[in-house]
Amino acid sequence: MSLVFPAIEFRQRNTPMYIAVVTVGDLDHFSVALWNPESVEGRRGYQRKLDKGRVEKIARYFERQDAIMPVAGLLNVREKNSLKYSKGMLTIPDGVHLYVVDMQHRMKGLILAKENRLIPRSFPFPVVITENLSHLDEAAQFYIINTKAKKMDVALTRRLLIENNRVKDIAEVKPWEIPAVRITIALNNKIQGNPWFGAIRQPNEEKLLSHIATEKSFVSSLRNLLIRKRSLKADKVAKDLAAFWIAIKANIPDAFNEPKSYLIQKTAGIFAFNFFIAPRILHKYNSKEYIKRLAGLKKLKADFWKGKNESGARRFGTGMAGYANLAHHIEKYL
Repeated sequence: MSLVFPAIEFRQRNTPMYIAVVTVGDLDHFSVALWNPESVEGRRGYQRKLDKGRVEKIARYFERQDAIMPVAGLLNVREKNSLKYSKGMLTIPDGVHLYVVDMQHRMKGLILAKENRLIPRSFPFPVVITENLSHLDEAAQFYIINTKAKKMDVALTRRLLIENNRVKDIAEVKPWEIPAVRITIALNNKIQGNPWFGAIRQPNEEKLLSHIATEKSFVSSLRNLLIRKRSLKADKVAKDLAAFWIAIKANIPDAFNEPKSYLIQKTAGIFAFNFFIAPRILHKYNSKEYIKRLAGLKKLKADFWKGKNESGARRFGTGMAGYANLAHHIEKYL
């Protein structure tokens, strides 16, 4: 049976193309050129093996009543002059194969959503259909699409959605990340008097002299703390963490006077304190006790944190193992 879609015809160079609207019920008729090293035809395909977990995530996305998927997939008909276009309608005759170039997982996710009755067969989906590209041309397009398109940093968008209580629109986010962003925003913009107020560079913000750390790095450093304190509200944790850093500064103030010359507010110090030490202190003690509980930091002195001091905090190196060893060394004094 022929397939008929509403479409718009256009060309790029000498390649005929169509922007069309297909329904989920039509997706069953599309072919996928999967990699097959033993193909007797010599056409081994270029598509990856289907990731069932990814397909299921796409299908579950449509459990939301407001879920949409507006990004077009790419299809190709290899036979020349096999398509018929007239008065805004594109006809793919019976026996002509439509090959999926880029949308395999979206297609299977939509089909699964249909089978699970999350969307109807009539659910529309946009596609671009090319004509007369060879098997190898398809492979080249697949390669270009999946290697040339740079994955963008979505931290700015994530921040905007969290600030405006649109958490439901943040896909595949770990439970601790949302409160971590809220806590970081609070320390940077709301809780005055803590060492991080105005010192954290927000996503896409112009770098200022006052910036010491990035929001992305600071958010990551809170993972261990929030996994252990996930039942508490972000506002409460933010106030406790602000008090924690105020207590650190009260015990070794000189290490904060020129933050860019010391490691305490750089990645090493951020992770040593936020990731490893804060979970124990904040979980065990009241915020009024922080200054007393961290009094042992005075024994290390500010010189320990100087960036040029190779026998101080710098000697523990970078990476999580280095930050863990630094935290272990600090805890000997607490």
